Amino acid sequence: MTLIEVLVAVVVISIGLLGVAALQITSLRDNYSASLRTQASALAEDILDRMRANRSATISSAHEYDIAFGNTPSDTSTQAKLDLTTWKNLLKNSLPKTSSSANADGQVVTTTTVVGTTPRNIVTVTISWGERSEAGLTALSFTTSTEI
Repeated sequence: MTLIEVLVAVVVISIGLLGVAALQITSLRDNYSASLRTQASALAEDILDRMRANRSATISSAHEYDIAFGNTPSDTSTQAKLDLTTWKNLLKNSLPKTSSSANADGQVVTTTTVVGTTPRNIVTVTISWGERSEAGLTALSFTTSTEI
């Protein structure tokens, strides 16, 4: 075996190892992204379960569980406000920031429609968070709707 053959073999092996390393990095990034999406889904189900447990406040005309992005109840005088405050803190502590200054956040919107004579309460939960990518910080969101 000549020296040139050895050098070619080393170059080929090096390129292969770089490819394996790139594949590993991509796999880790994708697994982290999937983990965040799973966490967002679980947090959406968390607030929906809290709403199901306090159905009277959920379906009241005041829609006590409705909250917009950027808002957090200033007091915890009712179970709905306590649930929302707890949920907003879970979002902030469980998911990465959406920008250098904004924490992960969520909103809950309840709409009531009447089908025939039966009222239907549709709850839409949206959660937003940030994720690092090649382009920098990317804002992502997860939305789910259900009838309560």
